[in-house]
Amino acid sequence: MLDELVALEMNERLLIVHDRQNEAVARAFEQVALERRARVDRIDAEAVAPRPWGRCPQEVLAALPGADVTLFAATYEEGEYDARHSFVTMATANRARHVHIVGTSRRAFVNSMLASSTRVFDLIGALRDAVKPHSRIQVRSQVGTSLEVEMAPNLRWFANGSTIRSGQWLNVPYGALVTSPAQVTGTYVVDASMGGGYGSRLGSLSSRPIRLTFDGGRVQRVECRDAAVKAYIEKFIGEAMGHDRVGLLSLGANIGIAAPLGELIHDENMPGVHLALGENFAARTGALWTSHGQLSFAAADTDVDLDGEPLIRHGRYVRLV
Repeated sequence: MLDELVALEMNERLLIVHDRQNEAVARAFEQVALERRARVDRIDAEAVAPRPWGRCPQEVLAALPGADVTLFAATYEEGEYDARHSFVTMATANRARHVHIVGTSRRAFVNSMLASSTRVFDLIGALRDAVKPHSRIQVRSQVGTSLEVEMAPNLRWFANGSTIRSGQWLNVPYGALVTSPAQVTGTYVVDASMGGGYGSRLGSLSSRPIRLTFDGGRVQRVECRDAAVKAYIEKFIGEAMGHDRVGLLSLGANIGIAAPLGELIHDENMPGVHLALGENFAARTGALWTSHGQLSFAAADTDVDLDGEPLIRHGRYVRLV
């Protein structure tokens, strides 16, 4: 992965930041980097500051300048969005090539690598060529999703799945084309997974799907048989301006992922349409509004049409592959 995603070279400096649960992952990357004669600094952030990290530990931020490549590997914890956000912001501002591995189990990591990176990158490129400034995307599923998405000329797509350049970052597992939509209307049924620490603990949502109703890109209604899940989402929506808006839409393009695992960072890359409320990475997407904080959702086995033509059926691409 260090070859395919960041093209780590001899004498480049790699900074690895991890928690205790991801120490084995961090050491594995460290060993590979040393074999390539890179310079490596590894920090156990949990040894530096107790969790949850309300802010990124100063010792971690102080190590960022001069890093050519950075890697952050940690489990999800509630209340750590700001800490992760500040790390990514500073890493990319320092022109590092950043790999972000958050809330990813070994099973999800391995499962997401079943398709070759070349095939995934090629599909993302084909999708980018296929979408137009005024594209419309329709999403349906047997569990009740019926969604209409509209794009606009000012909006840009970016790949979560390509070789990372200086000042860019990538989530791992990877494999999606991402944008901020102009309009979202209809019903979206979340039956795979939800992001954040709470979503990570919930796991699969197949037995307690979430029904989100949108109009004009904003959430109008939240429904779930699990009252605690419903309350959690409604609390997020009410916490800050823009939390009720669809900030990101992902076209999952990792064709090696055949089914959800109940882990958002894995599931949002499987073929289909996945949504996030709040943060829209305006600098990358061209969105004309912004929000701080994000809650992401993934749905399974969707049918997707792009500009009236079939693109995905039951979670499988029927063209561009």
